[in-house]
Amino acid sequence: MSRRYVPKTYNNRRLIRIVIRLVMTAALVAVILFVSLFFWLKEKYARYNPDGTIRLEIPFLMDETPED
Repeated sequence: MSRRYVPKTYNNRRLIRIVIRLVMTAALVAVILFVSLFFWLKEKYARYNPDGTIRLEIPFLMDETPED
């Protein structure tokens, strides 16, 4: 009994596609979260300097130095 010849059309690349899609999705989600977090923090904690630069003064990231 001879088997029917089927060319390699699939090549078993499903796992690679799944991994690539997961990595791309995670990267896209990270970029979206970073951009939205930046604009949310900018809205609350942005300080504009007279020379035109913007500085984010986030209280929980600032170093507390005692002033004598």
